[in-house]
Amino acid sequence: MFDPRRICEVLNEAGVDYVVVGGLAAALAGSALPTEDIDILPSRTDENLERLAVALTTLNARIRTGLEPVPVKIDAPFLLNMPLMLNLTTDVGDLDLTFSPSGPLSGFDAWAQGATEVSLGQSISIRIAALDDVIDSKRAANRPKDLMALPYLEALRDERNRTS
Repeated sequence: MFDPRRICEVLNEAGVDYVVVGGLAAALAGSALPTEDIDILPSRTDENLERLAVALTTLNARIRTGLEPVPVKIDAPFLLNMPLMLNLTTDVGDLDLTFSPSGPLSGFDAWAQGATEVSLGQSISIRIAALDDVIDSKRAANRPKDLMALPYLEALRDERNRTS
């Protein structure tokens, strides 16, 4: 059911400006750690939030809870009022919008500056957060699952630095 390519394809078709952060960004940077969702940091411009709302409607996004997903009308004002995060489920998997990721970087522009472009195949190109930024964010979040991933992600970073 989890199809991050389809999620990114819909976001790209709508013209959404975003950076993939979190576990999927780490996986696309070479991590073998599993992830079951995609975390994105969208630009918070009015125009981009409008495009994001269109994409989320196309994906049939609903608010993810511990129980049944909650249908909601998602539009730009709704997204603008989300202070930190919005956990969603879609027809093709879970999608988390993070507007203020943990860590030293503040906002979309700071995360986008270090991001790199990668291809998901068949003309799907996305920006992923720098591995160092993902590591810093996971360290700052201080959640057990993030802390357990840190040694592996740090080793991956060190290996990449040695071979580059």
